[in-house]
Amino acid sequence: MDAPEQLKSILWRDSVRLIDEDIYSVLPESSKHHYDRRAPIYDLVVNTGLYNSVMWGTSPRDYRSFGSRAVSACSSGTMLDAGCGSLLFTAATYLQTSRQIVAFDQSIAMLRRARKRLLRLAGVIPSNITLLQADLSDLPFRPASFDTVLCMNVLHQFQDAAVLVSNLKKLLKHDGCLFVSSLVSTNRLIGDMYLRALYATKEFVRPRSRSELETIMNDAGARELDLSVKGNMAFVNHR
Repeated sequence: MDAPEQLKSILWRDSVRLIDEDIYSVLPESSKHHYDRRAPIYDLVVNTGLYNSVMWGTSPRDYRSFGSRAVSACSSGTMLDAGCGSLLFTAATYLQTSRQIVAFDQSIAMLRRARKRLLRLAGVIPSNITLLQADLSDLPFRPASFDTVLCMNVLHQFQDAAVLVSNLKKLLKHDGCLFVSSLVSTNRLIGDMYLRALYATKEFVRPRSRSELETIMNDAGARELDLSVKGNMAFVNHR
């Protein structure tokens, strides 16, 4: 099944179109996102060990490992990467699996960088990876379309995280898994101060604690919940 046919089978909207080479969209042609301008600097900073270690007490290796856990949660079945960015921490893992992966982001600049990253690593865009422009706040997918959903490092940007988590859960099949990572306040001085500064500039929403995030995940109806925190980053496997 080619990308357009696969998308039509999981989208409740009919208006999917090719907007760039290997990139599809369900959004209006005039759609813009504030990360369109920030994409290069975002990738440069967020990919550094120093930034993650000092600010968040983590490393890029932690994010790559978390993405790998999501991919390996099922040996087959379709996976959704919700808010995929430029596939900064996931591209290499996606190239090693035969699972069907739909990776979407609202920023066309991020998706173009994702495409370039895949091409640089593999020389082609594999047929099992589809890049889609869509909005996390207005999910265009049919319920129970995915075996795995990954939403990495974006929940701290959403005011109503409970609604987003609930909506992502609805996209899962009965035995599906949701993987979420999010920055949280942890009484870690530098990280907590930086979270508050990003909140003051309206870059992030009010910092949540680990217990607040755990409540959000449990309220979404978890049969099993595995939540761990490293530095200021919480990693959640929700079944």
